[in-house]
Amino acid sequence: MTVKLINKPTLDYVDWAIGECYGKGCYNNLDAQKKRIEKVALKLKHSSVLEFAEFIFEIEASTKVLLEMSRHRVASYACKSSRYTLNKGELVFEKTGDVDIDTTLEELKDIILEHIEAGKSNELTSLLLPQAYQYRWVAKFNARSLKNFLALRTDKSAHFMIREVALEMYSVLPDEVKYLFKDDIKSPII
Repeated sequence: MTVKLINKPTLDYVDWAIGECYGKGCYNNLDAQKKRIEKVALKLKHSSVLEFAEFIFEIEASTKVLLEMSRHRVASYACKSSRYTLNKGELVFEKTGDVDIDTTLEELKDIILEHIEAGKSNELTSLLLPQAYQYRWVAKFNARSLKNFLALRTDKSAHFMIREVALEMYSVLPDEVKYLFKDDIKSPII
């Protein structure tokens, strides 16, 4: 599992949106922006202004995580296609920590590789991929949606794989924006 933040998020547009709402313009001072964003978006819960900040992540994790993430519909996803790429690389399955399950996944990997080597189409062979199969995708969240995602997916009731990804997403955020999300983190940071 890997998570990278691939853009440089800015809160300038969040500050601009707040300035529009209250007819006060933008602040050019980072401390003044932070203070106003904390007050309006976090304390007063005028969170719609957070939709003006975007966070774009490259994520490599299991299909299980991808399925769970796709339930967060206020995000955009672009995913590597197994239909076109299955025969172009190594099959990687996430480890579960359970010896019996991990052994079965290795056996399944051998079966899938046999089908690829026999010339079966990716279209058919991809139907054999388990939820432990590791995909790579790009996910774009606005700050409001990311707050919701982190609050739900860092909770102890979330599946351990998506909780690990969510905590890693938080950990790769620049320090100057982490304050937006600190109250949403439910599990200890990795």
